[in-house]
Amino acid sequence: MTLIMEILNEFGVKPVLLIAQVVNFLLLLFILKRFLYKPILKALEQRKQKIVQSLKNAEEIEKRLEAVSKEREEALRKASKEAETIIGEATTSADRIIAQAHEKAQKDISKMIERSQQSLKLEREKLYQDIKGELAGLVMVALEKVTGKVVTEKDQKELIKKSIKQLES
Repeated sequence: MTLIMEILNEFGVKPVLLIAQVVNFLLLLFILKRFLYKPILKALEQRKQKIVQSLKNAEEIEKRLEAVSKEREEALRKASKEAETIIGEATTSADRIIAQAHEKAQKDISKMIERSQQSLKLEREKLYQDIKGELAGLVMVALEKVTGKVVTEKDQKELIKKSIKQLES
């Protein structure tokens, strides 16, 4: 130890001051470690955990957002298909209704034509009967004037029948 003391003296170091400085350094190191280093490490660890938790939350939010986006796209796809189906059904229904309306209109027109034809036929027959009656009356009047005698009902019927046969042929 004396050798160490001699070397220290040659460099101008005083051993008492050196020991005091070493004690001061160790005391300062203890105080810094106890009151400054540990709280800083603790704060850093808490900060690290918060960052890790925030990253996990961000990943979860990203996954949820992706899932919601997929659900939204699927819902839009379904809605589009449903809309196409509804439009197709509406078009089919409209076509069917139009076809039914056309059929009904055709039937109504056919009925109206048939009624008109029947009405015309009846009118024609009535007119024909009226003409027959008028013609028979004229024939009777002409016959009475030509022959100068009164024609009986039996004679009238025979003359009418002959006249009708001649008109029909």
